[in-house]
Amino acid sequence: MILKVPKLSLEINPASFNLNSENVKFLTSDGLEISGWFIRPRSVEKSDRIIIICHGWGANKADVFPSNMYLLKKGFNLLYFDFRNHGESGGNVSSIGKLEGLDLTAAVEYLKKEKPDFSKKIGVYGISMGASVAILTAAQDERISALVVDSPFSSFNYIVVRYAKLFYKIPKYPLTPLTFLFTKMRLGFNPDDFSADRYVNKISPRPIFFIHGANDERIPVDEGKKLYALAGEPKEFWEVSGADHMESHSKNPLEYESRVGEFFRKYLK
Repeated sequence: MILKVPKLSLEINPASFNLNSENVKFLTSDGLEISGWFIRPRSVEKSDRIIIICHGWGANKADVFPSNMYLLKKGFNLLYFDFRNHGESGGNVSSIGKLEGLDLTAAVEYLKKEKPDFSKKIGVYGISMGASVAILTAAQDERISALVVDSPFSSFNYIVVRYAKLFYKIPKYPLTPLTFLFTKMRLGFNPDDFSADRYVNKISPRPIFFIHGANDERIPVDEGKKLYALAGEPKEFWEVSGADHMESHSKNPLEYESRVGEFFRKYLK
């Protein structure tokens, strides 16, 4: 259910938009090849600030590509990549946390080694699973200077119980404890130990901006509020009226792009 994800094909790419882009690949510390796109803005002088874009569970880099292109116009370089077991990247197991953190760490390593002039300041934008992975990773990697997290969930155990009920009609008892046991055996570790709610307080004094749809049915807004309460300063929270899961941008694109752009501009100096 959670560990195996059907890989969806990428329907669009930067070449479709005639962008200044490059297909890139890099290896994780456990030997998986991660596929990505490095994109530079055309309309500004060379930028040394970059934002890494992290997609959600069951998605890929193409799914979050168009909605974040506005950051190029604001002068930021961008790195999109597919998490393991998604898109064009290797791997056949997901942990929605620890293992994906290795992928994001590998992205940071790649930038610092191969694109140092374009990544003197690194921000991360994550949505859904990508948001929670961004929190976990940034808490352990101070090279990440600022975070925007849209629709994060607080813990592995929470999201498994939530999705089991929503999508598979699986009751919490007795099947969910068996799912947790199987997951620990399959992964070789307890994925709940690497949940966002255990790490978000370690990000301060680096800034974090939480965004959550008020009508999110998949990951209720209370999840975002819980993480916000646990985070240190500086921090911001924006509850977007009328937005369901990952709809905050589409419901209010102008304000969304303005607020996210200004946040990164302020803190990626």
